[in-house]
Amino acid sequence: MSHEALKFSRAAVDRAGRVLVDKEAAQDAIDNAFDVLANWRSSHAFPLNTITMDLRQRVNRVLPTALVVQRLKRTRSILAKLSKESSMRLTQMQDIGGCRAVVETIDEVYKLRDAYKRSKSLHEFIAEDDYILCPKLSGYRSLHLVYRFKSRSHPEYDKLLFEIQLRTKMQHAWATAVETVGAVIGQALKSSEGERNWLIFFQNAALALEFSEQPGAAPHTATSRGTIARSLAELAKRLQVSAKLKAYRTALKATEKLDAKSAGYFLLILLPDEPELQIIAFSKRNVDAAYREYERYERLLPQNPRGRQLPLFPELADYSGAQAVLVGADSFKSIRESYPNYYLDTDAFLENVERFVRRYRRAS
Repeated sequence: MSHEALKFSRAAVDRAGRVLVDKEAAQDAIDNAFDVLANWRSSHAFPLNTITMDLRQRVNRVLPTALVVQRLKRTRSILAKLSKESSMRLTQMQDIGGCRAVVETIDEVYKLRDAYKRSKSLHEFIAEDDYILCPKLSGYRSLHLVYRFKSRSHPEYDKLLFEIQLRTKMQHAWATAVETVGAVIGQALKSSEGERNWLIFFQNAALALEFSEQPGAAPHTATSRGTIARSLAELAKRLQVSAKLKAYRTALKATEKLDAKSAGYFLLILLPDEPELQIIAFSKRNVDAAYREYERYERLLPQNPRGRQLPLFPELADYSGAQAVLVGADSFKSIRESYPNYYLDTDAFLENVERFVRRYRRAS
């Protein structure tokens, strides 16, 4: 298996990032910048695989039932981050390559984190972002570890940044539900951008799941359980959350082109306006073809289509939910468990929220 080498200087990569978010840039400059971005992202593939293998080994020693997957950041997400953070340089982005472990409990998250802290590694530890202790405004909770890659045998990849995410199943259910609704309504809810009622709904849902997961811990709000439960019930009714999402999932058509037994990479293409999910599998030996196909699909998917309406959300005029992602995983089964948002599957999230509402709706 060959490995993509970086063909451009870091200065050229940063220039490409600026061009891609420049609304006045010429089309030929944009096309060239996309080529640079594609190479920059693909150059993370080999070191990301190394980082992920290390995570799997740690998980197998500590928490063998955990889910582990890896992914390279989607182009749309990269451009959104560059646009939102004007001082951000493309070469500074720490999550171009990322891997994730999903465990049962918060104690297991910190047990795995501590295993990293105790270990000796060539990779340079850069930062820990604890969004469990200090959740994001959106309600997002997870623990991130950032490392700078270093290798004796492949020094050409040294200094590339990678992010390791550690989260519980309940935190994962919330995060993938946000992704699902964001895809369906074409809004960046996970970045706290979008329709206010949806943002409030997910903020309250995050608090509800936090209360459920840590009943004895100090909450991140002075708002009572009863108030949160009643707000969730009112917003769920107004937004028709359960009916819309369950209807959309039922309508989803999944097309799978794969030999799951030998696959190590899965390309997921979600077209919410159909709705349709295409899944193409690639063997671990065919990773180069997987990345080429990923880049081809991303070029085909419009970044910011306008004037589209979804039948289940006619009140929202604009739509930009079509997306593709290339995921590395040990099995096809783990794809559905790790990326339920691509299946428009919010069952686990809805069940937890509805259980909280039933329990606390009448509380003070």
